[in-house]
Amino acid sequence: MDRTNKIINVLVIILVLNLLVAITKLIFGQLLNSNSLTADGFHSLTDTFSNIIGIIGMKLARKPADKKHPYGYQKYETLAGLTIGFLLFGILLQIIVSAIDRFINPVEIEFSIPAIIAIVLTIFINIFVAVFEYRYGRKLQSEVLISDSIHTKSDIFISIGVLITIILIKLNVPVIIDPIVSLIIAVFIFKSCVEIFKSNIGVLVDKKVVDEEIIKKFLMEADEEVLDVHRVRSRGKLDYIYIDLHIITRPELSVEKAHELSHKLEKLLEDHLGRRVDLNCHIEPFEDPHIELH
Repeated sequence: MDRTNKIINVLVIILVLNLLVAITKLIFGQLLNSNSLTADGFHSLTDTFSNIIGIIGMKLARKPADKKHPYGYQKYETLAGLTIGFLLFGILLQIIVSAIDRFINPVEIEFSIPAIIAIVLTIFINIFVAVFEYRYGRKLQSEVLISDSIHTKSDIFISIGVLITIILIKLNVPVIIDPIVSLIIAVFIFKSCVEIFKSNIGVLVDKKVVDEEIIKKFLMEADEEVLDVHRVRSRGKLDYIYIDLHIITRPELSVEKAHELSHKLEKLLEDHLGRRVDLNCHIEPFEDPHIELH
């Protein structure tokens, strides 16, 4: 099974689990007449939207390169990850607006043991989902899985906030604690948004992905034909990067040998970096007459 299908399969599993969490909260919210639990259930439902966006993004990203997109469609995965970030940002704004409204118009929070059990159960499910998805995101080097796992973490923060609020109010803490906890949660979600935006926008604007000095040192140690490396540039995604560089080598090296050297270095870089590498290697002859090559 190729990487794209593995990512889609993970997203489908997560979609089913998120639906289970959302339905559980909504059912208990209605049975217990708990507005906070019902609202939390509708928020959990938005997690499924991010899964669907991820699946669509991966199906678009798997399309092969064509005349209009000679570099392929891989960045659709990045765009899907960025869209998930915007979904999370929308939730952040909703939490802030709701908190401000509850400062002005305080709302009584219901307490019930079944509601707490339902929240705790869904928290554990979401922790499993977030960890499972993040690990596969790292393993498959997928921006969309990592972004979606961060989105799921926001659901954990919100559920924990609801749980803390219910318990504190049961302990006779004023209901003003509800919007205060919401704003604290909003800070954590804001940090998650920044994390998603930073990683995905970096790919879209061709941010450097490997240090040029590390590449230079590695290639000069990898093959004795490489006398110097300069003008190193890199860009790309977690799983696939493009590297452009200039290599100085012996002037008597044939075109065939220079071609073989370029392919050899590309393979060595892939093994060293642990991801696919597209190496654009400009070969230059060594021209200093004052230095004798051995």
